Amino acid sequence: MTTLEFLRDNGLTPGVADFKHWAAEFQREMAAGLAGEKSSLRMIPTFLSAQALPHSGEPVIVLDAGGTNLRIALMEFTDQGPKAEYFNTVPMLGTQGRLTIEEFYDRLAELMAPIADRSGRIGFCFSFPCQILPDLDGKVLHFDKEVSVSGAEGSVLGVGLRAALKKLGKRHDHRVAVINDTVAAMLGAMSQGLGDSRSMGFILGTGTNICASFPTDAIGKLPASLRQRGGSMVVNLESGGFDALERSAVDLAFDATQADPGTQVLEKLISGAYQGPMALAYLRAAAIEGLLTPAGTAGFEALPSLTAKDISDFLNGGSETPLAFLNEADKAVTLDILDGFFRRAARLTAATLAAVLEACGDAKDPAKPVSIAAEGTTFYKCPLLHKYLLEDMETLVAQGMGLYSKFVQGENPNLTGAALAALG
Repeated sequence: MTTLEFLRDNGLTPGVADFKHWAAEFQREMAAGLAGEKSSLRMIPTFLSAQALPHSGEPVIVLDAGGTNLRIALMEFTDQGPKAEYFNTVPMLGTQGRLTIEEFYDRLAELMAPIADRSGRIGFCFSFPCQILPDLDGKVLHFDKEVSVSGAEGSVLGVGLRAALKKLGKRHDHRVAVINDTVAAMLGAMSQGLGDSRSMGFILGTGTNICASFPTDAIGKLPASLRQRGGSMVVNLESGGFDALERSAVDLAFDATQADPGTQVLEKLISGAYQGPMALAYLRAAAIEGLLTPAGTAGFEALPSLTAKDISDFLNGGSETPLAFLNEADKAVTLDILDGFFRRAARLTAATLAAVLEACGDAKDPAKPVSIAAEGTTFYKCPLLHKYLLEDMETLVAQGMGLYSKFVQGENPNLTGAALAALG
């Protein structure tokens, strides 16, 4: 078997037909999710509009719970822009050992205690699947990204946090507005003049997700009274769950080793939390097919783990990487496999973004490209994926479909976007 045959057999040489198929399937899943029908895309209404962003001199407590870190801040919008008076960063709760949901709230309240009395509003950027309620609080669907918190499903974030603050003897009457990190990225960038009401949010880091504004009357899962109000509403797609995809034997074998097999299919194919171990699975599979020398095969068998950062360092020519054992022949094969691996990831990503641009229907003017507020280390620091994604967005999406967009990045958008949501 040649390296090219290995790539073809495992779906790592996607063409234009694959791109079109993925985009069409993504659109079908979006439509089903908006209608409240069975879909791998949750299409969660946020009850927020991107058409009017509030500003206020009132301080807001901001919590930003991501896959890696938890950030706590006290923010205020001034004439000079957003200002943080207090800032603290700790490892995300549930990444240093398993917690119960009660322990999660207790620890969160302890971390927030120094500023709990400074504001009656909390903007909570929560980067995990969550149903937003009409009062803007959020009901946890589950934790992912390898964050371990038991008993979380169905828990309401504001209710749990207020109860934990009460136990500490702290102020506990806060209005809590929960917002997904993708929505926060979009609103935060918009507040800094980097987009308008057509903007999208896009995360490609530890995990992945997309958000965009849809006409309210097109969101069939909403009550009729809300649909009839007109206007638009930001919808959190939870795009990492997209599963209308054919996967290779390597993909399926890798998925079976994860804590949540069969879920977050797209996320496992493109995001940073899974890139290293999945790429290692492909390289070991290539060794089994005889594509590597005995030394290379032994090296990959002995390699305990591989991270997205390890791969980026290797692709950038770093010498201090776990892949330093590769001889020139094995290095060439490894580069070919990684090239195919990231080419597929980029094309999948471009197809999902194209599907949203087309569905929202306002990206046809090349003079007014839709701003995609992009966040995440995988997007910015994975060289091959970034390169191929930009190429596909130009050739397949702009030139091929007549859909025009540009990537933008705000400053601290999660904190700013969450603060704006709390002021709404």
